[in-house]
Amino acid sequence: MKKHALVLAALAAMLGLALMVPGPHAPARAQDPTPTLAPLATPEMGSFDPASLEGVDLSELPIVPELSDTARAILLDGLARGRDPHAFVKVGDCMTEDPAFLYPLAEEGIMWGEYVALQAVLEHYAQAAENPFERKSQAAAGGFNAASVIDSLWANPEFCQAGETPLSCELRLMNPAVALIMFGTNDVYYLDEAQFDYFLRSVLVETIANGTLPVLSTFPLRPEFPEKTGVFNRIVARAAEDYDIPLINLWRALEPLPHQGVDPDDTTHLTSPDEGTAAQFTDEALQTGFAVRNLVTLQTLERVIEALDAGGE
Repeated sequence: MKKHALVLAALAAMLGLALMVPGPHAPARAQDPTPTLAPLATPEMGSFDPASLEGVDLSELPIVPELSDTARAILLDGLARGRDPHAFVKVGDCMTEDPAFLYPLAEEGIMWGEYVALQAVLEHYAQAAENPFERKSQAAAGGFNAASVIDSLWANPEFCQAGETPLSCELRLMNPAVALIMFGTNDVYYLDEAQFDYFLRSVLVETIANGTLPVLSTFPLRPEFPEKTGVFNRIVARAAEDYDIPLINLWRALEPLPHQGVDPDDTTHLTSPDEGTAAQFTDEALQTGFAVRNLVTLQTLERVIEALDAGGE
């Protein structure tokens, strides 16, 4: 754990321009319409305060986020540093690696329903050197948690350089403006609250230090750990608030669905339509977990593109 803290401290010290964000669990304050770029505050193991989660109500947080001035500043900083506005990376566990998440959006036969305007999102990201929807990310794998993605032990030597972590490897390979990040499904089994808070924030710091905007997500119910799912999702929401980054509230989006969108026979995965792919946005298909996750992800990326356009992509 000391190794991670030293690595992250070094990243923050080396960063010439990063975004000033409050330290862990800092009280909310009025947003500066023109945020100042300054060194990042890094997490510290042991600083987690359970009282910081008081008042975090997942049922009140929006499903699709608006981008704050801070998030826009991170995007603009990334563009100034040469990040690709047409690239994003997937960061997470088996729920993110799963072939039903985003991959079908790179294929033909999408059933848009009333969401046909979201085709523009696919057109935007199709301009990347490699289509991020169909890319197998080095930072998303079954069994990953928030700690393993920043541990070089788990990097694939076939694609990653010596000393790289899965996260730093994928950020180098894709040079993205945005990172879609979701952890929790495995973390509730392996980590306690303080560890999850520390490692999740460490992932966010490394991503921002790279000039990449983290788009964080709450995670689906883990039926075996209902109370811990709630606590860990509040940790996710508090981290997003403290760093003032976008939060997709997937937990809330899935709550009305049968089994809350979770496959009852395989609780580390979401449900998919019985026929076809999860790239269907009809009323029937949107009763399944992966179809809903694909939809809210596209809707969030649409807002990212709007911010990029406004910033003079």
